[in-house]
This record gives sequence, C-alpha cells and structure tokens, in this order.
Amino acid sequence: MDLSRIKEFLNKIKPWGMCIILPGYFLYAEIVLALLGGSGFPNPLFCFAFSAAGGLIAAGIFSLVPERKNIIVLGGLLAVTALLFSVEAIVRSVFRTYMEPFRLLSGASGVASGYGSELTRSIFFGLPKAALFIAPAAGIIYLVRKQQFYAGRRTAGCVLAAGAVMLLVFSAAAGNGSLKTVYRARFSFARTTETFGLLTSSRLYLTHAVIRDSGGSFAAETVNAAPQAEPEPEASEEEAPSEEIVYGKNKMNVDFGQALAYEPSTAVTEYILGRTPSSQNAYTGIFKGKNLILIAAESYADAFIREDVTPTLWRLTHNGFYFSDYYQPEWGGSTTTGEMSFLTGLAPLWGNDSMVMTAGHRMYFTMGNQLKAQGYNSWAFHNGAYDYYSRQLTHQNLGYNEWIANETGMTDLCGHSYPSDTEMIMNTVGLFIDAQPFSVYYMTGSGHAPYKWDKYVVQRYYDEVKAAYGDTYEEKTLYYICTQMELEHALTDLVNRLEEAGIADDTVIALVGDHYPYGLGTGEAWGNDKNYIEDLLKTPTDHVWERDKNGLILWSGCLENELSGMRCEISSPVMSLDVVPTLSNLFGTEFDSRLLPGRDVFADTEPLVFWNTFEWVTDRGKYDWRERTFYPAEGFSDDPEYVESINNTVANRLEMSRVIVETDYYRMLFGNE
Repeated sequence: MDLSRIKEFLNKIKPWGMCIILPGYFLYAEIVLALLGGSGFPNPLFCFAFSAAGGLIAAGIFSLVPERKNIIVLGGLLAVTALLFSVEAIVRSVFRTYMEPFRLLSGASGVASGYGSELTRSIFFGLPKAALFIAPAAGIIYLVRKQQFYAGRRTAGCVLAAGAVMLLVFSAAAGNGSLKTVYRARFSFARTTETFGLLTSSRLYLTHAVIRDSGGSFAAETVNAAPQAEPEPEASEEEAPSEEIVYGKNKMNVDFGQALAYEPSTAVTEYILGRTPSSQNAYTGIFKGKNLILIAAESYADAFIREDVTPTLWRLTHNGFYFSDYYQPEWGGSTTTGEMSFLTGLAPLWGNDSMVMTAGHRMYFTMGNQLKAQGYNSWAFHNGAYDYYSRQLTHQNLGYNEWIANETGMTDLCGHSYPSDTEMIMNTVGLFIDAQPFSVYYMTGSGHAPYKWDKYVVQRYYDEVKAAYGDTYEEKTLYYICTQMELEHALTDLVNRLEEAGIADDTVIALVGDHYPYGLGTGEAWGNDKNYIEDLLKTPTDHVWERDKNGLILWSGCLENELSGMRCEISSPVMSLDVVPTLSNLFGTEFDSRLLPGRDVFADTEPLVFWNTFEWVTDRGKYDWRERTFYPAEGFSDDPEYVESINNTVANRLEMSRVIVETDYYRMLFGNE
C-alpha cells in the first residue's frame, strides 16, 4: 500500500473535508434516532437536504474561525448536537414521543426529586443510545485535530453561502408543498421531528420562539357534516307532547374591536367571528348552582373497571352521563399537558411548558374562574410537590383561592408528605363540605409509574386484584391496576362523605385521566420488556386513537334520583377539550362557544377529536396524518374533500389555541376583572 498517495489524497480534500464530515454526521444522527425511536424514517429528501445544508453552514463557520480556535468551536457544536440527540432518544424510549429539549429543562428538577430512581434508570439504560451519538462526535474531533482540516476563507465563504442557499430553497419547498402544515407555524415538535428530523424541528422551534407569528393563518373549512343530534331526555308515557322549544346560542356580547385592531390577533379574531356558536339545549343549566369537583387522575384508563371489582368507578361511569367513545390525547408532554386541556379547554402546544405559559394570563373560561366569579369557595389539591411543573404559578390563576400540596399545607393536613389518594381526599373534604357552593380540583398521584412490587399500593391491593382478575392480565399490568384501586378507594370514601352530608345530589364529579399509562409501555425507565399497554387495553396501539381511548366520568347524585330521566349515553367521539364547554353549558354559565376549540357534547355541533400531531377522529372515520390515510366508519366512504376540510379544521383549532395563549387573548376581550 502506497501511504504517500493516501496522504496526498487527504491533503487534497482537506479544504473540503468538513463539507463531507459534518453533513455526514448530521445525517447519521438523524438515521440512528429514527431507528431507536421506531417511529419510521423522516422524509428522505428533506432530511438529507436539511442535513447537508446544516452541515455545510457548520463547515463554513468552522473554517472561518481562526485555526487555533476552530477546534473549540467544532467541539462545542458536536457536543451540543450529540447531547440533543442523546436526550431525545432517551425521552422517546420513556414517553414514546419527542419533547422540546429546551422545555424539558423546566421540569427536570421536579423529575429528579420526585422520580429520581426512574430518572437514574433512564440515564443508565440510555447510555448505550447516547454512545451511538457521542462516540462518532469524539472520533470526528480526534480526526480533525490530527488532519487539521482547514479551508481558505474564500472556500469557507463559498461553502457557507452554498449551505445557506440550500437551506432557503428547501425551506421554501417544504413550507409550500404538501408538508407545509407541519413545517410552518402550526408545526408540532414531535411530528416535525418524525417528518424532517430533529435538527430541523429544533431549528423551527427556536425560530418560532424568537420570531413569533402570533397572528397565524386559518384555512377554509368547506365541508359541514350533518349536525349531531343532542341526546334528549326520555319522556314518560304520562307526559303530553310539549311545544317545540327554541333554544338560544352560547354566545356572549363581546366587543372584538380591540382584538381586530391588534395586528397579532386580527386573523384569529376574524376566524372566531366566522364560527357558528353552538345552541343551548335541554341540558343547559341542569347543574346550575351545584358544587363541582374536578379530578385529574394520574395515568387513569378505564379498561380494567368492573362492577364487581371497582363498584364506585363503575357507578360513576355508567350512572351519570356515559361516554362510550372518549379520548384523552397525548399532547407531547406529560401530566401537565393533560391538565391544561382538561382545565382550560385549550390545546397544549408547547410540551411540558404549556400550562406555565398561561401563568399571569386571563384564563376566563376555566370552570374554576367561571364559578369563582359566581361566589363559589374554591380549593385545588395535589398529593405531590407544590412546585412540580411550576403549578405554584398556574393553579390559583385557574380560579382556586388556595393551592394545597406538599410544602403548602398538605403535609400538615395528612400528617406526612406525599399521602395516598385516599389520605389526600379524606383529609381535605372537611375544608369544603360545609362551604357550599364549592369548586374543587384534585390532581391525584397514586397511579403514577413505575408499576412494581415494592410500591406500597401494589402490595396493599395485590391479593384482591389477583383474585379478581386471575390470569386476565400479566403481572406488570396487575401492578398498574393495584395503583388504580387506590383511586377506587378514594372515590368510594368521597362519595360516601357527600352522601352522609346529604349533598351528593347537589355535587357534580368530573374525572379524566391525565394521559395514557405510559409507564406500561416499552422503555428502560420503567423496566418493561414489552408493551403492557396492549395487555391492559386488549387491543393493538399502532394508532393514537387506540392508545388514547379512555374514560370520562361526569356524575351527580341527582342523575340517579330526580334527574335520572336525563341520564344518557354520549356515543359520539369526545375529547378532553370538550369538558370545559360541556360543563359550562350544564352549569348554565355565560360562555361563548366560539372562543373554545372543543364542543358542548349536548349541542348541535359536529364531534371532533384531534391531536396536535394532526390525527383526528369524527363520527365519519379516523385519519392518520403520518400515513395520510383515512379510515371511514361503517356506512361512510373515503371523501377527499371532507378529509381536507377536517385537516384544515384541526389546524385551525390548534392555531386558535396557540394565539389565545400567546397573546393573552381573553384579557384583551374581557379586561382584568
């Protein structure tokens, strides 16, 4: 072998070496992340093009830096890139989604303190993944130091310019082609990562953070489905037919002048004014003046409930309004994103920082604020850390006079820190049961992962659960059910206390899960060797609508007594964003249905469930955005015009949520008081 010729070749490519090495590393990292994530490969053309463009820009910058300092610049660039890919690979393995790495920092301290062992396990088992990104980066730094790749300034300038031009050209192509929805302002970080790659999604996220297009844009919603008929109470044989009732609209007398004049909110205001308000109906105001208890139940999924094993969960699910097609979308975050959708009625679009962005804003339509304005006494409770997900900044702003959690009173009430769901509820009921009307919110914690034998609640309920379910579920799934038995016990005690006080008929309980039980999924953090979610649900979870199918409890004692004739099943698709408008209608509060992306399920509004990754479900079928495939429901056929219209509607509702939060839109409409 003629070593002199090899050295001669290396010397010849030195000015261009970084133009090969850096684009190659970026593309390699994207491919490895996609393989580890199991979400399919990004669009090959755009992934290659953006990797090449980014690599050329980085190579140009590297070569323009003085020779003695460029290795420092290169080391920093590759270290940040390798860390970014390593973190996202670990996050994907734990939560089955990608999260904005910059947003993850906001919850890092809470995760470390509350779930240190799981975090440690995630990092430990994530090291081999991280090595796949770190080792090549270290090798590149070593190679560059040895070979001293360095281009002349003219060459470097040309490389930088070429990379910038490539980036502009392909950005224009992506932003105006079939992928424009996920590339432009409405993009979802998770979906953009899967479509274009992590470097592109991170770049777009930073761009949107610095240069906010707060006004957004809204597409035409051209197709209207037949109105969804509201469930009507059954009339007894003795009742004579009544005259037809003409219902009003859930529409407020709002002055939109200031919002129309304010440039960032003009487009969303025009969109809102163009929406048709939903009609009031036979259910409007049936809960007016009653107490309200909202519960976000940690990792709750109702697939396991049985009348003989979980009688209270079964009773509240089936003896109130029964929702047989309810979904709790996973919003690209964790518990806090589920809370935001359920409590504010707005879609979380910023990962785990979504709720934090509402701090200090006028959250007019939360049930807490609507009822507080009517003079209700109010409390919010959690048996976890008071500042987890920065809740100390957000939850009183949602309409609760007191935020009671660990370090803000919960320990004193229960006698120790981090009480179980039962201990939390039973030691806080006394604060409000004699203070009617009351508005209360609970965020439970006993159902949190991991699901393992050494958890107290698992050992407490295991024999009972095993005897009831036998071999129906695998051991890991039984551990999960044990944690939910604590919720069953807590609700049993709560309902008993309400009935003993004689106020069950005057109290409404609304309960949702915050997210699917991701602690049952594959992932090193939870010590799972397989996907136990499918064992729990007894169905594949290839699509989000399979994984996120859940249960919604909306119950009051009066639905078992004087209003039993109003009880009904809501079989149309329902989601967490529908809770606020539905409760607003039931409680007879003055609200404007045009200002919320969800719907009152009793109104004449077409049902729509959607994810911020652009999948959706209606009564006509289900749409997988990634596959660009529509699965028609029985009796319906594929209709491209209808699919396009609903795609536009989903994008519009997401954009509407984004602008409302980012511009503090409700304050603009309703002022400070």
